[in-house]
Amino acid sequence: MKKFITLMLSASLVLGTLLTSCGSTAGNDETTPSESTSANTNSGDTSADTDADTSADTSAAETTAPENTTVADALRASFLEKADEVVVNDDSVTFTDASGKESVTIAKDPKNVVNLYASFTTLWYEAGGTVSGCIGGDSSIALYEEYTGRDITADDGVTTVATSSSGKKWNTETIIALEPELIICSTAMSGYKTIEAPAEAAGIPVIAMSYNDFADYLKWFKVFSNLTGHPELYEEVALKALDYVVDVLLECPAENNPTVFCMFSSADTLQANTSGTVVGGMISAMNAKNIVDAWDGAADAERLDINLETVFAADPDIILVQCHAGTDDAMALVETLYGDNPVWQSLSAVKNGKVYYLEKSLFHNKPNSRFAEAYKVLAQYLYPDAEF
Repeated sequence: MKKFITLMLSASLVLGTLLTSCGSTAGNDETTPSESTSANTNSGDTSADTDADTSADTSAAETTAPENTTVADALRASFLEKADEVVVNDDSVTFTDASGKESVTIAKDPKNVVNLYASFTTLWYEAGGTVSGCIGGDSSIALYEEYTGRDITADDGVTTVATSSSGKKWNTETIIALEPELIICSTAMSGYKTIEAPAEAAGIPVIAMSYNDFADYLKWFKVFSNLTGHPELYEEVALKALDYVVDVLLECPAENNPTVFCMFSSADTLQANTSGTVVGGMISAMNAKNIVDAWDGAADAERLDINLETVFAADPDIILVQCHAGTDDAMALVETLYGDNPVWQSLSAVKNGKVYYLEKSLFHNKPNSRFAEAYKVLAQYLYPDAEF
């Protein structure tokens, strides 16, 4: 994640430099048309004025287009770094997963797939696949309904192998008994640790996934769409989302950027997001300043405990709250912990109504192709006067 943020910041610096250059050039171009207008008005001749304006506009367009292309290419390259490492062969796909192995090669078109993590299941379906076994339970079913439009556990031929994504609660014999040709799981919550040995003993390949940010989405979509036999979806869905994200980032101003304080709301606590988190990285990519990055320990942590006095000292322009549960729950927690606190009430962002709660489906769950929407929503909070 930190390597990706470094690449994004480098791209942002390139963008800032080019925009500054464009600004200086535009200023010089405006001088001649202005003088020409004054002279032509006195003479009653407007043709030279029109020619000068047209020439300046054309020159600016010719200068800006290649510069924007350069920045866009840099942004695309930073997002696609992981996806570009995926090797698609005639009958298989080779890539690096989170198992610790140097590489993994999976045969294309597996007929019987068990996916043991709900967010990864929705991505598998988005990439053209189906499953014979998956995780059930209320939260997983809610994800399926939101991202696929239905409860896939009710589909014909689909077995609910467990009601929790925690590997410690799985019956591995039930999973292996389905005789899958491929198992997809997470390294979180003991998932891969639980299924690795039983799957290996049965000769079943396993993909151990770690999926956090937009670059991960592009990588795994490329893997999945080629495994499912729908490689065209990579361009139609994933790369289309990439184009949109790049367009949003190109519209983010390079100067006069806001300072931001971003919190993560769990069930009963609030913590500060550094740029090492997905949302924090998005904030930095949009040229805003995350005040938490200046705190002690921020360079080595994703989240830090909050000291309101420290927040007050920076007095951020905008406060963002990433919601682990629903927005209402997060708002209630903030009110409970800070509602009567005079330091909180004195913050400019609070007084100016610039405390924004980030939708769970876009900023906590894996939004998949909706990453494009997530970037736009965040950009609109940071730059309400810009058009995205």
